[in-house]
Amino acid sequence: MDSTSQLLHLAPVDEPTSVHQLAERLFSVYAVDQGSVRLAGCRLENRLFVRLEFRIAQHAAEETFVLHVDADGREVADEMVEALGMTGVIELERPPGIFEPTVDRAIEAGVRLAAQRCSGREQENAATDHAATDHAATGHAAPELIATAVLWYKFAEGKLRFTIGEKSVDLPFSGWARTLCPPPFVCPYSAVSTFEIAATDDGRIAAAAQIVACDETGRRMLADELITCSATGRRVVPELTQLCPVTNQPVLRRVMVPCRSCEQPVSPTALQNDICKACRELKPIDKTDPRLVRALAEYPLLDRWPTWQLSETATVYILVGSSTLKRLMVVVDKETLAAKRLATANRLFGGWKRVEPPKYDSLLR
Repeated sequence: MDSTSQLLHLAPVDEPTSVHQLAERLFSVYAVDQGSVRLAGCRLENRLFVRLEFRIAQHAAEETFVLHVDADGREVADEMVEALGMTGVIELERPPGIFEPTVDRAIEAGVRLAAQRCSGREQENAATDHAATDHAATGHAAPELIATAVLWYKFAEGKLRFTIGEKSVDLPFSGWARTLCPPPFVCPYSAVSTFEIAATDDGRIAAAAQIVACDETGRRMLADELITCSATGRRVVPELTQLCPVTNQPVLRRVMVPCRSCEQPVSPTALQNDICKACRELKPIDKTDPRLVRALAEYPLLDRWPTWQLSETATVYILVGSSTLKRLMVVVDKETLAAKRLATANRLFGGWKRVEPPKYDSLLR
C-alpha cells in the first residue's frame, strides 16, 4: 500500500533534541564530592509511532477515534501517550530517518486493531441490547482510516562517568529523551541508591553516606569497615583495636588498661576498682578440673598447693593456689600454657607481689 507518500510528520514540542540538552538535565541531580560527572558516550535514536484516526458509522451517526501504534504494530497505552506528550506535537519539515516499510506495517496493524475494537464493541452492544436481531440485520461499516501521522521521538542510550581522582565508574542509562530521569547511582558496596557520590581514601567510589572518616586517623573508609570502640564509642580503623579478652568487645588499644591483679590489658568497662571481672569472679576448683590438670602437667611444683581457684578470659587462665598462709597467682596462656604472670601474697594481709620472670622456674618446676 502506498499510504506513506503524503504523511504528516510530527515531534513533541518539549523534548531534548541534542546530547548537550540531555546532559544538562542528567548532570544537575548528582553531587560528586571532589570529582565530576560527564557523559561516557550517548546516542539519540529517532524512533517512530503512528497516529491513526478512524471514522465509523453508528446507525445514523458517525464516530471518530484515534489509535497510536508503535513501530512493531502494538497499540500504545493511554499512559504512554500522555507521558510522551503525543497530543502536544509540532510538524516536522522532513522525516528524520527512513520510515516507509515500518510505517506501512504499523498502519496495517493499526487497521486490524481498529477493526477488532469495533467488532468487540458491536458484540458488547448486541449482548445488552434487546434489539440484537435488528443490529445484526443492520450491521456496521468497517472503521474508515481518515488521517495518519508519524510521530518521531528520540530514545537515549549512554553512560554517565563519575570520576574522583584517578578512579572512575560508569552508570548506564536509557529511555525516552522526553521522560528520561537521571538514574540513581547504586553503590557497589552497600547496594544503596543515591545521587551523592564520594570516594574512600583508597579510591573506591561509593555512596557518600556510606563513607565515614576514622575518628582517630581521619582516614575515609566504608562505614561497615570501621569498628566502634565499646569503651569510647569512637569509630576507628580495625587495626587500632583489639578484642577485650574479658568483655569480648572491640576496644581501642590505646585505652586498654592493665588489671591490677592479673595485669592483663582489658577494656576500662571490664574494671571495677582497677580489677577485671575475671579476677573478681574466681571460682573454687578441684585438682581433677581438666584446665588445672593441664597446668599441673606443665608445671609440677604447682601440685604442692592444696586448694585452687580459677577464672578465664578469652586468652588466659587465671589460677590462684592457696595454703594456710600463702597464695600464688599463675596466669598462663590458654593455648600454649606459657606463664604470663606470677605473683605471691600473704593470706592474712597485703596485696599481690609480682614475681619476676627469672624466678618463675623456682615456683613452677
